Amino acid sequence: MFNSITPSQRETPWVLAQMGRAYYEQTSYLEAEKTFTRIKTIAPSRLEDMEVYSTILWHLKHDIDLAFLAHEIVEIDRESPQAWCAVGNSFSLQRDHDQALKCFKRATQLDRKFAYAFTLQGHEHVSNEEYDKALSAYRAAISAESRHYNAWYGLGKVYEKQGKYAYAEQHYLSAAAINPTNPVLITCIGNVLEKMKNPKAALVQYSKACELDAKSPLCRFKKASVLMTLHEYQKALVELRVLKDIVPDEANVHFLLGKVYKVLRQKGSAIRHFTMALNLDPKASHYIKEAMEQMEDEDDDEDAEM
Repeated sequence: MFNSITPSQRETPWVLAQMGRAYYEQTSYLEAEKTFTRIKTIAPSRLEDMEVYSTILWHLKHDIDLAFLAHEIVEIDRESPQAWCAVGNSFSLQRDHDQALKCFKRATQLDRKFAYAFTLQGHEHVSNEEYDKALSAYRAAISAESRHYNAWYGLGKVYEKQGKYAYAEQHYLSAAAINPTNPVLITCIGNVLEKMKNPKAALVQYSKACELDAKSPLCRFKKASVLMTLHEYQKALVELRVLKDIVPDEANVHFLLGKVYKVLRQKGSAIRHFTMALNLDPKASHYIKEAMEQMEDEDDDEDAEM
């Protein structure tokens, strides 16, 4: 809808920020970065939404750009929570979680209603495996803003790590109720359903996530994996062929293709993809060679029977 308005209206900091956030929510980080770069050109002193921009750069692993952004915002207003979120994200990208935590706590001291800074604290606590502290931080974020879906997601992630899958599902569903078109949240729901030994329900969620983002490697990989669990090998093959075009150099995709072709008794295709997986990831040689040897043993058994 923002794209449909005239360029003179669209090329304003506020509209571009909404578009940048929309790209961010879709995990289209490169498009989001381009949009926020335009904002910085038009309004170099803008502080609003810069915490989101810093997180986008964190996801893209653009450490120099992130450090520069943090420096810029601190220069503009060192008493703004956005500045300390950007500095914290910069430390987080360097895996200095303790320093990142200090920055995010400083942001919440400056603004007790800045929910996103509480959520970023939670993420750092998770990185430090301090799950009780993470739960407290995420709950503080929800107290500051009840519709802050990132915190509901964070609670779900902590419960999932603790093996409390029913609680995890409940909190992921709460996050998805607020943000129903986010494929990452839908995939998380599918993941915990799979861990709860409910692959059919997981498949429904993975299929929904793929509809929301057809180019997401994670959604499609999870869908293909659960189809294999359900012995739906032809359907799994369709997903894996699409996935191979999206991420041609991913060893796990070729390994799964090899396994599917092996089950479908297409030996030539199976060996080709096992070999490609081996070349792409030599460290995984043990289990790839094991799968190839099993196939050879099965052929020997069939020859013996004949």
